[in-house]
This record gives sequence, structure tokens and C-alpha cells, in this order.
Amino acid sequence: MRFLKQKGYLRSGGIGGTMNWSSTYGGESSAWIASYVGERDGHLQVRYTRTGWDGEKENMDYQVRIVSTVCQFGGRRYWFICPLIRDGIPCGRRIGVLYMGGKYFGCRRCYDLAYSSQQDTHSGFFGLMGRTIFGKLDEKEAAMRVKYWNGRPTKRYARLLRKLDRMPSADALVMAQNALFARLRK
Repeated sequence: MRFLKQKGYLRSGGIGGTMNWSSTYGGESSAWIASYVGERDGHLQVRYTRTGWDGEKENMDYQVRIVSTVCQFGGRRYWFICPLIRDGIPCGRRIGVLYMGGKYFGCRRCYDLAYSSQQDTHSGFFGLMGRTIFGKLDEKEAAMRVKYWNGRPTKRYARLLRKLDRMPSADALVMAQNALFARLRK
């Protein structure tokens, strides 16, 4: 949506043009888009040729609805309405970004797209949690100017050492994760 606004496609009235982009699968792709934006809503006409894995070309031509909401401090914010149908029910979600996950552009939920942080395994999460906590404690230890006074650890350093002693090891985190999964499977 931000790109369309920057390129002037969301001005009142109609505007059309060709948009080019390069894909990771080679070559340059292009699509013809036209937008009509009225007082409160409008639509984006999308026309492109889709090439399937088998090399067969298919012409696509459809509309994606655009709606707007009033912003808190004035102005309008534009949204796409997801045009896809999932499980026989039109999605209709208000979204800011369209994704190409099949034949049509749609929302992340319809194409079951996830962010990389959502795809971390639980062991990855436990490992990340342990690394984060250990990293913070290591940073605190490195930032301490005085760790010992008269041959004894300072109160602050002693408190940090107690926290490090209470921290489970990486093996303990993996064992806890396995126990959790075993309980969930039952």
C-alpha cells in the first residue's frame, strides 16, 4: 500500500500504469495495474500473466477492493481487502500488504505465511531464551568495573554469580523441552 501511495496510485479518480519488478526465480516480471479511489473506497485492477511450474501461461485479471479509515490526527489510511476465499468463506481481512502465494494476491493468513520468528522450533526458542539470558548476564559482568573488594566479591557481583548458578544448562533446557512435548503428546 505504501508503494502505491508513493507512486501516486491512490489519488482521487483513476490512474493506470505498468509496474515492473524482478523475481528471485529469474527474469523481470511486470503487471499492469489501475486504481480508482473515490471519497472513501475504491479498487485496484490487477492484470498480469502468470507462468506455472509446468510453463503454462495464464492471464489473470481481477479487482482488489480498497477501503480507507480516518487517521487519529487527520488524513486517511488505505487498506486492501483480501480477495481470497478460504474454506469456502471469503477472507475479507483489511491488510496493508498483498502477497503472491498462488494464482492471486492475498493476505498472509490465507496463504499460511509466517514470519521466521514464528517458525522457530521449541528447542530453538529454549536455546534462544538461554542464550539471551546468558548474554545479558555476561554483558552485566563485563560492564562491572569492580568485581572484588578486599579479596571478596562485591554485593552486585555476588548477586550476579547467584543468578548464574540458578541458570539451567543447555542440556537441562532440552530435557525440559522433551518432557513438555511428551506430556503434550499424551
